[in-house]
Amino acid sequence: MKLGQKIDLSHFIKWSGSENISSSQLKNMKDAAIEAVSTDSRTIEPGDFFIPLKGPSFDGHDFICEAVAGGCCGFVIESDKTGIYEAVVEKIGKPAVDKLVILKADDNLVFLENLAGSYLKSFSVVTIGITGSAGKTSTKDFIVNILSKSFDIKYTPKNYNTEIGVSLSALEVNHSTKFFISEMGMRAKGQIRKLAEMIDPAIGVITTVGPSHLEFFNNIEEIALAKAELADFLSLKGGVLFLNGDDEWAAFIAGRTAAKIFLFGKNNRFDFNFQEYDADDFGRYSFTFFEKDRKIADIKLSSSGYQSIYNAGLAASVCTYLGADADLVKKGLELGQTSEGRMNVFKKGDIIIINDCYNASPLSMKCAIETLNLVSGRNRSRSVALLADMFELGQDSAKLHYEIGRYLREKEIDVLVTFGKMSENICLGYAAVNGSAKSCEKNNGKRNENSKKFYHFEDIENLKKALPAIIKSRDTILIKGSRANKLEAVIECLS
Repeated sequence: MKLGQKIDLSHFIKWSGSENISSSQLKNMKDAAIEAVSTDSRTIEPGDFFIPLKGPSFDGHDFICEAVAGGCCGFVIESDKTGIYEAVVEKIGKPAVDKLVILKADDNLVFLENLAGSYLKSFSVVTIGITGSAGKTSTKDFIVNILSKSFDIKYTPKNYNTEIGVSLSALEVNHSTKFFISEMGMRAKGQIRKLAEMIDPAIGVITTVGPSHLEFFNNIEEIALAKAELADFLSLKGGVLFLNGDDEWAAFIAGRTAAKIFLFGKNNRFDFNFQEYDADDFGRYSFTFFEKDRKIADIKLSSSGYQSIYNAGLAASVCTYLGADADLVKKGLELGQTSEGRMNVFKKGDIIIINDCYNASPLSMKCAIETLNLVSGRNRSRSVALLADMFELGQDSAKLHYEIGRYLREKEIDVLVTFGKMSENICLGYAAVNGSAKSCEKNNGKRNENSKKFYHFEDIENLKKALPAIIKSRDTILIKGSRANKLEAVIECLS
């Protein structure tokens, strides 16, 4: 990955907190500079500096020789990996190693974070940090759609919201960059604070708080406190925070921070608010966006679902605060697209597909089910929910999946198809009548008293083979599950 601006070797070493262990002739090179970095030996290009990272099933140090063969200009090794350095010398020869920039660090992920943070802070760029239990990628996309029309911006692509993705994105900033927009993911306490310290945001957004990542927290209040680490950081820096005023945790977060707060929601007492109108056949709402009681723009969204009003409205609030005019806000929300696999509604043949398969939590599941109910009702079609496991929900996972099944029943969804081990509980919740669960026969449909059909699969190939017989002409089908389920593979089976 090419850096936004090359970094001279002395700053590269200082900012990363590393030690230069290159050959003597390279230690004193005053004009040396790093122009590109890579964390993946498979995509190394000549001149890249290789940063080997460790994952749950691999160690990037094992691929240093491949990176050298690919033409890297150097690499960093961790302090306890000196044996690997010796193995590299033995394999490719000391003359070749002597031509490389070789650095040593205690931890290569920290090396990358330190480098990215110091690099970003060397520019006069306004950073916007976005987190939340749902909607953060879409909110980021909307902000990008608005600001990119008038400014040179950089941002985290797709859902690159971890320390690695945020760091690599920050390293693309240059002197012409006005805004850096960063999604901030969270799996544990302290992670949001760590990301905030790295990117130093002046503006923060918390979209909503809900039961996601419960595997790492005891309850939703702990999740709210972890999200509020962004508010804590902003209060120390004199920053501003935008909150969804209709979210039940907004007052909790606002009440424990000294950061300046702006609220958006369906209430004209908020700083920014909206009035929605009817949705079209694809579930795309129109709404009027206000700053207090001053009308800013009438907007027809390009993405589906009622929750899209909140994602778009938070983005509009941030950009209006930054000085974007009404026309810029309107065009950014109406013409821009959100990321693939996030509430993308389209026709394939004579069926309507709601592709929201990029990720899932109990909160986003319910929002997607509401959209399915809306779109199928608008089109007078049969509603089909194809849902897969939601991950990282901890000891309440079975219960939360079961509750989704009950919600499907409440919304009168006609057909349910589930995939994965935990999602069988969705099937059981859907099949329950008067609180009593019926058994869910795997891989076969089963009717209950209300003639609702439900199917469960634990093998993706069996699911793909069965779908053509389950889906009927003119159906509306929602496809949603956590990323690891790879549900996008089933879309091609539908016609």
